[in-house]
Amino acid sequence: MPATFANDLCVFRSSNGKPNTSDASEALSVELGEALFRALGVQPDARGGEPTGDPFSREVATALKSELQTRGSGLTVEPERALNAFEQFRHVGALRDMRPEPSREYEKAWRAVGRFVRGKLSNPRDLARFDQLAVAVDAATTHETETRRLLLEEVGQESLLKLDVTTSQQRPGSRSPTLEIGLSLKWSLRTDRAQDCRSQGAKMAALRRGRMPHFAVVTMEPRPYMLNLLGGGSGEVDCVYHLDLPALTAAIEETCVGNPRRRATLETFKRLVAQRRLRDWDELVEYAGTL
Repeated sequence: MPATFANDLCVFRSSNGKPNTSDASEALSVELGEALFRALGVQPDARGGEPTGDPFSREVATALKSELQTRGSGLTVEPERALNAFEQFRHVGALRDMRPEPSREYEKAWRAVGRFVRGKLSNPRDLARFDQLAVAVDAATTHETETRRLLLEEVGQESLLKLDVTTSQQRPGSRSPTLEIGLSLKWSLRTDRAQDCRSQGAKMAALRRGRMPHFAVVTMEPRPYMLNLLGGGSGEVDCVYHLDLPALTAAIEETCVGNPRRRATLETFKRLVAQRRLRDWDELVEYAGTL
């Protein structure tokens, strides 16, 4: 079953009248987009822009959360979460929280100790010894501060990956929720967008401590060769979920079947589906419901 909200996001661009799933400068992309909209039943007077960023994330998160609640799932679904909010990745960016200087609490406690000791000591010789100890502690603290500062400068700023939609659950014995599903959302694709998703998956696999979560892309892109940039890779992305695979199938058949020039496009699409690299939205919901 396709995503129920997909039709609401499909419109013809106000600027040029082309489907908002398509690259307006590419004839095949526009043709596939128009065929997809016919299969979806999008009205010709539907006008708007491309749903990107936070609005798209909220739509997907809300729909997935609603579907899981219907199934009685206790999973938490959220848009726009940093990777280190989850158990397998909470070490990521840990150096960002390291302070090069002593904390206020440390300095306050050391001053309190000094006042207390000085209040108890009356022998000038003991006071002198305490002052020598205080100087030594201050010197050691200064050295530690400088060492931390140099370490942070050497390491540099660690990038912190953010996921468009996350599905997680709190497991016994874990300090943070465990990430079960991480989703990257791309309403439509460009070459650089596809590589960005694959880079995310590779980085998650490299950074994880523990089990790798299911990482996939959710899209409305109609072009098989662009979908193949994601689904046809070597494992950085588990699979691609299309918001309405039945409608896309109908659009591909309308534009490609019987056209020798579109044979490669049709074969690419069939291969992606047969190898389960391209799946429908309801398979994402079903998978999440089993966790």
